[in-house]
Amino acid sequence: MANPSNHQLERHIRQSSADSADVAFVKHALDQMRARHVNQAMAMEVLRMGRMHRPPEPDIRFAGLKCRMEHFVSGMNVAVVVAVEYPEPGLTVVTVIDITKG
Repeated sequence: MANPSNHQLERHIRQSSADSADVAFVKHALDQMRARHVNQAMAMEVLRMGRMHRPPEPDIRFAGLKCRMEHFVSGMNVAVVVAVEYPEPGLTVVTVIDITKG
């Protein structure tokens, strides 16, 4: 199967994150969320409403692709990086970034 387009990946991430049971957070992501004052509801909103402004990248630690979704939520520009095994529904949140601060 050919690699999915950015649009297909965005749609897949939005659909998969509709059910929070399909989204797992690694410890690093939870630590970064705490340090950057981003709660789980904010991260989920980024996944459900965000856009991918950068192309996906392969990641040696996770199967599939690493995708960065960005969205303005609760007064912050937040990026959530997820590992995606397209077309499987599960998502793994790898890290969370406050892109307002750079």
